[in-house]
Amino acid sequence: MSRASAGAPRPARGIGLALLGIAAICQRAYLTLWRQPVLIVSTMLFPLVYLLVLGNSLNRQLRHVPLAVVDEAANADSLACRRGVMALQTGRELVDAVFLEDREEAMKGLRRGVYRAVWILPFRLSAKGPGPAFIGDNTDRFSYDTLSSALNQIWEEVAHAEAGTAAAAAAQLEAYPYLDYLTYLGPAVVCLSIFMGSMVAGGLQVLEDRMYGYHEGYLVTPISTGALVAGNVLAGGIVASLAGGLVLVAIVLLTPVTVAGTESIAAGLTTVFLTSLAISAIWFLLFARARRVSVLRGMFGIINAALFFPSGALYPVESYPEWLRWVSRADPLTYGVNSLRDLLLRGARPAVVYPAWVFLLTFALVCAVLTRVLFRREI
Repeated sequence: MSRASAGAPRPARGIGLALLGIAAICQRAYLTLWRQPVLIVSTMLFPLVYLLVLGNSLNRQLRHVPLAVVDEAANADSLACRRGVMALQTGRELVDAVFLEDREEAMKGLRRGVYRAVWILPFRLSAKGPGPAFIGDNTDRFSYDTLSSALNQIWEEVAHAEAGTAAAAAAQLEAYPYLDYLTYLGPAVVCLSIFMGSMVAGGLQVLEDRMYGYHEGYLVTPISTGALVAGNVLAGGIVASLAGGLVLVAIVLLTPVTVAGTESIAAGLTTVFLTSLAISAIWFLLFARARRVSVLRGMFGIINAALFFPSGALYPVESYPEWLRWVSRADPLTYGVNSLRDLLLRGARPAVVYPAWVFLLTFALVCAVLTRVLFRREI
């Protein structure tokens, strides 16, 4: 290197050049974001979706809780109690009451999850005794405590109006062994692990395979688009079910769940797999035409709010407004959470969850067919 070149002054890096570089970087970032309208829209919608879904699915006043009333007394006191229940239904809309004559029929409905509680008005019901008997589904402490308090208040008012003294003690029973709130959340945690596992295996993996050209590599072979979709959905379902299955086994071993036996555990694992399959199919359907991982980052919060919170994992579905209950009925996580609660917390037989299995499998097949129709090749 010559002395002239060595001694030549270096180009000045002044404030103007720095500002020019900053402006260029900002322009590039702005244009990149502007070319992804899905990311922009999802960013704006994310707070609104959370406000609507979380605001309507958590810590709301309970409404329309299914209650079975068995009137064995058929006297003036039982009639007054029935009027109180009807007032709860038409006034606060706390319950959806069904009046039955057969105690055994009501208990069967309670064990199948048709009712959240049974209120028995026994023979010779009076203020001096015997008092009513409340039997509630204690796997849902929110509904249990709220219904118990409301029905006890009705009985105290009826007894005071009759005798003007304190009412005879009302029996309060729990349909299942005591469960704390952490145990109640067990099925919700399993479904949360399914959601996270399917996001990685069914959402992120699909986008990365498309970005790196693996899908086109598959499709230049005799493999069809349908086989590609089915393979990805199945792979995502297996990965997510492994995550959910490990959490399920941990819950069975570490918490006091009322599992009936190996059949219930096998049914629980089957539920985990079918739920994983359905959620993985949703991810593949949503990203059938997406090309960038940034779309997943933008959509994750909205999908989480739209699937996990409406499932009833954290709060009873009965508290939801009507539009959110419709979302819950179409949400596969709702069927996964309810089935696992039936099997793990209520000790139900596997036959109870067969309808949920049919829904989950049908849901996965419908999503896979729609994905096959919407799937776009990248050349």
